[in-house]
Amino acid sequence: MYRVLTLAFVLLSTLALAQKAPTGTVNVLTRQNDNQHTGQNLQETILTPTNVNSGSFGKIFGYPVDGQLYAAPLYVQNLTMAQGGVHNVVFVATEYDSIYAFDADSATTNPAPLWHTNFLNPPSVAPVPCSQGSGICQLFPIVGITSTPVINLNTNTIYAVVRTQETSGTTVNWVVRLHALDITSGAEKPGSPAVICSQTGNAGCSLNGSAATFGPHHQQSRPGLLLVPEAGFPQGVLVVGFSGDSGWVLAFDPTSLKLLAAFFTDDEKSHSPSKTPGIPGEGHAGIWGAGGAVVADTSGNIYAVTGDGFWDGTVNWGDSLVKLVLTLNSGTGTYSLVPADYFTTSDQACRYAHGLDYGSFGPLLIPTQSGSVPNMIFTTGKQVTTCEKTFLGFVLNRDNLGHTGGQISQMSLPNGGGEGSAAYWSNGTTQYIYNGGDGDFIRAFTVSSAGVSTNPVLSGTVLFDSGTSPVISANGTTNGIVWALERLDDPDHQPGFQPSVLHAFNANTLVELYNSSQAASGRDVSGPSVKFQVPMVANGKVYVGTQTELDVYGLCPCPGH
Repeated sequence: MYRVLTLAFVLLSTLALAQKAPTGTVNVLTRQNDNQHTGQNLQETILTPTNVNSGSFGKIFGYPVDGQLYAAPLYVQNLTMAQGGVHNVVFVATEYDSIYAFDADSATTNPAPLWHTNFLNPPSVAPVPCSQGSGICQLFPIVGITSTPVINLNTNTIYAVVRTQETSGTTVNWVVRLHALDITSGAEKPGSPAVICSQTGNAGCSLNGSAATFGPHHQQSRPGLLLVPEAGFPQGVLVVGFSGDSGWVLAFDPTSLKLLAAFFTDDEKSHSPSKTPGIPGEGHAGIWGAGGAVVADTSGNIYAVTGDGFWDGTVNWGDSLVKLVLTLNSGTGTYSLVPADYFTTSDQACRYAHGLDYGSFGPLLIPTQSGSVPNMIFTTGKQVTTCEKTFLGFVLNRDNLGHTGGQISQMSLPNGGGEGSAAYWSNGTTQYIYNGGDGDFIRAFTVSSAGVSTNPVLSGTVLFDSGTSPVISANGTTNGIVWALERLDDPDHQPGFQPSVLHAFNANTLVELYNSSQAASGRDVSGPSVKFQVPMVANGKVYVGTQTELDVYGLCPCPGH
C-alpha cells in the first residue's frame, strides 16, 4: 500500500515557495521562465515592437566567461548582495564548472563578477572530456554544468548539477554532484555539495536501490532543474533530469539535498543492453529535450519526454512522454517516482531503428482551457518521412495521455520538428504556440477551448537551419515580441565559430523587427553560438549565452551608434 502525495501548487499568497520580491518585480528563476516552459515574460514594460529596431536597440555590453554557456541565464531583481549593495543580477553557468553572478545592467559600472564560484582544482579535478563514455562529442570539448540551474528566492539558493573528472595517481574517478549556493555570495549552503554518484572506470551507482545503473562517466544532466512545491517539504522538491545510457528523473529534498526518489527509463536487465545491430547512436531513452525535457503542471505532476530506447510500457520507456507522481510508500517512509500515465508514439519501433528521437524537443504545457479537454500538452521531436510519413506535432490530453493513442490532434509542421522548445502567448483575443523546427520558419498555431489548430496560422520569413527555441516578452497581452537565436553552424558535435544571431519578431504577425546582423560594422555581433541556447528577457534587456561570453542587448545608446 502507498499514499500518493499530490505535488500541488497553491495560491501565491500561501505558497511555501512564495517569492520575496514585490508585485511587479521581474525574476527568471528557471529555464523558459516557469515550470510549464511557456517561455513568456509578461511583465516587460520597456521593450515594444515600436522601439526594438536596429536604430534604437542593439548590443550594449558583454561579460567574458570561462566556458560555453549551454545553461540558460537566470535573473533576480533588487538583490542585496553579501558584500553590500543592491543589484539586478544575472546568473550563468559554464561547461568549465563555473557559476557567475553579474550586474545585469552595466558592465561599465560593474565590470567584474559580483561573485564567481568554480568547482575545479586542475589538474586533479577537471571537467569531463566530451568523448568520455560514448566516444561521441555532443558537447565539445568538455562537459561541466550543462543543465540550467534553478533559484529558490525563499532561501536565496541556486541549485546546479556539476560533473567532474577527478584523478589521483593512475585512478580516474567520475563524479556528479548537486550544489546549493547562496545567490548573494556564491558560498556553499550547509550540506552542499551532495554526491549523486562517484565511480571509477565503467562502474556505476544504484540510486535508491534502483535496478538500473547510473554511470557518472556518461550521464549528462541536460534538462533545466525544477523546484516543485510538495506537501511536507517546506522548500518543495528539486527535480533533475539526465540523459546518457539511460534516462533518469531524480527528486531531492532541496534543504538536505537528500535523494528522495529515482525513476529510470531503461531496465537493461529486462533486455539486451546493446542496441539491435545496425541501429545508430548510443544510449537508451535519454531525457534531454534540448535542455527542456522535464516540466511540471499546476497540480505538480512531473512530465518527462524521452529519446530513443527500448520500449515495453512497464520498465522501458523509449520515445515516450511519461507522467510521474511522487509517492510515499507506507510503512517504509521512502518515496518513489511512479509512472501514472504515458504516451508513446505509434512509430516508436521505427524511431528507435533510425535514431529519430521523440525526446529531442522539450514539451510545452498549454495553460488550462475551458473546453472538454482543459489540460493539454504540446510535444514533437525529430520528424522525417522515414517513419511517420509526415511531419507532426502531438497535442495530448494531460489527464489521459492514452498510452499509444492519446493524442487529441496532430499539428502539421511543414519542415519537421527538431531539437528545441516551443513557447506560448495570448494577446487577449488569440492564444498562440510558437514553434521553431529544424530547417523551418517560426510558425504560430492557435489555441482555443476546442484544441490547437492543425495548421499554422502565422509564419515568419527567417529560415532557422538548426531550429530555434523562441521566448516571448510582453506587457501582459500587449507589445508581444518573439525572441529567437539563430545558429549558423552545424549544431552536431563540435561547436562552430560563427556568432549567434538574435532575432525579434512581432508576436501578432511574425514580421521581423530586428536581428543582430543588421547594424553596420558588426556593432551587435555576439560571441560564437551555442546549440540549444535560449535567450532570456528581463527589464528591457535580452541576455544571450555564447561560447565565450554573456552578451546583453537593450535600448540605445549602444556602442558604435
